[in-house]
Amino acid sequence: MKTKATYLLLIAMCTTLLSTSLSGSAAKQDQKQNAPYKIMCVGDSITQGGQKSREEYTYRLPLQKLLHEAKISFDFTGSRKAGLDSRAVWPDIAEGVPFDPDHEGYYGFKTRDAVNKVMAAWKKDSPAPDAVLIHLGTNDQGNTPHDETVQKPLREFIVFLRTKNPNVVVLLGHLNFNHSKGANSIRPLVEELSKEMNTKESPVITVHHYKGWFEMPGQPQSDTFDWAHPNPQGQMKMAKAWLEALTPYLPK
Repeated sequence: MKTKATYLLLIAMCTTLLSTSLSGSAAKQDQKQNAPYKIMCVGDSITQGGQKSREEYTYRLPLQKLLHEAKISFDFTGSRKAGLDSRAVWPDIAEGVPFDPDHEGYYGFKTRDAVNKVMAAWKKDSPAPDAVLIHLGTNDQGNTPHDETVQKPLREFIVFLRTKNPNVVVLLGHLNFNHSKGANSIRPLVEELSKEMNTKESPVITVHHYKGWFEMPGQPQSDTFDWAHPNPQGQMKMAKAWLEALTPYLPK
């Protein structure tokens, strides 16, 4: 009789433990599903922006507006908040909804220097992004050979990102230049890297920002202030291209 009672007690304890474990797992799953989609923007001045003398908000502002309008719960991540001029102010993305300033943009940086900065700034408790948008190489156009100065550090960075999140989505933005030998040299290397690193678990997708891009300043249809830095029209073009590439991976 005593043995039977002990047996029943053990069954009850195991059932309770199993129930608690399943409940905890379900709670963690719900928490993950309800968490904002974390996006990290990595780049140079085209990502950082913030010249106070002009509306250099970068693609980050219209991208956040588009995500908000699509009712996507998101959180931009990164170790930096300010633009080149720390006094530069970004407008709200909607009435009562402030711009999320977190980013990893470094004005004037080459690819190697930028990715080294990001990796060095990463802390143990830094949130692992769900998606990383990378636009680097502008300042490497005359810095050859590009397989060493652009492709190699990008490859190392993707490997690093996967140690933080094995399922990270990486978007590699092509340089938005149509009149540059350097950009034309870098472009096939970025495509090659995408094909090499792309996996089902962690997609690496290229974004063709140069398509439909018009960089000649002074012309009514120009997308830039100065051949390189996108004006509000160019910022929106970039944002739409990023969003189109990112949409298949966003939470439904």
